[in-house]
Amino acid sequence: MRSAEAEKAYNKRWLVGLVAGPLLLGVLAAVWILSVAGSLPAELASHWNSKNEVDGWMTVAGAAWMAVAMGALGALIAPMGLLFRSQSLLTARIGVGFGLAFGVGMVALSVAMVAGQIDLVDTSQADLSGPVMAGGVALAFVVGFAGLWFYTPAEEDREQSAESLAVNETATASDSPLAAAAQAKAGNGETLRIKVSMGGWAAVLSLGVGGIVAVSTYFIFPALALLGLVIAAITWVFCSGTAVIGPEGHKVLAGGFWQVMPLEWKEVKRASVEDIKAMDYGGWGYRMNGGAIGFIMASGPALVMEAGFHQKFAVSMPDAETAGEAAALVNAYVHAGKVQN
Repeated sequence: MRSAEAEKAYNKRWLVGLVAGPLLLGVLAAVWILSVAGSLPAELASHWNSKNEVDGWMTVAGAAWMAVAMGALGALIAPMGLLFRSQSLLTARIGVGFGLAFGVGMVALSVAMVAGQIDLVDTSQADLSGPVMAGGVALAFVVGFAGLWFYTPAEEDREQSAESLAVNETATASDSPLAAAAQAKAGNGETLRIKVSMGGWAAVLSLGVGGIVAVSTYFIFPALALLGLVIAAITWVFCSGTAVIGPEGHKVLAGGFWQVMPLEWKEVKRASVEDIKAMDYGGWGYRMNGGAIGFIMASGPALVMEAGFHQKFAVSMPDAETAGEAAALVNAYVHAGKVQN
């Protein structure tokens, strides 16, 4: 049985390995491709139609970059299983195994494409190398099964932190100094604006999602890769925002301008401070998962509002103290609305 700190270190090592492993494999494949460039046609076949005729080409350098991109794709997918461990340990283990197998298999596909064209004068006889592809599939299966077998995470600690429990108690108690201050602000019709952001992870997530879209669409039609830029920009918008709590209700301005999660006070029952897990809401950004809607920047303290039909609305907060201030003001406006009615 690992301690909490040991469990954290264990998952961190796996996270580093799941990112570095597929990426390193892609780099090694690229180095090999460049090393055999003298034995390859000037342009390599990169796509075959339904009649097994070559209808797409790329340079040797492009093939090398494709191998790196396939490794990077695996490095993005494999850690997702680890991140889902808060929902299901079995799903996490299967996700890690699948991600590793996918990364190895895609790099193997890149290598097989090049290996099948060694010593060819042109691409008229180009084909995937059967032995390399078979070996790659076998390796992908072994690595994927090994990942599933050896990754054994423990259940995540779902207990609320002492700080969040204390702040929540003062934010929800009608006779606390925090609640009294919030009631005064609500009486004056004041608006609270709270900036929330993923910080440095915003660039990682935006580039990662945009990169996956660009790579996956490039081989369908190169111009479609530009969709990656559009998706990256949209993802970036939802990696930061401003929570606005005022007389009219609550809303979040994603990217500072895109309104999401609008709520009138008559729809809200109560607000509280909770430590949340991002994957319980399906990940980061603007998420909808069953009856829960969230603007999730990280796991940790959040403003959680309960509405009708058993719905929960969660907004990540910079810290527990800020979450308490927000929850107290929401409760003050909700109570003021009930008194007026």
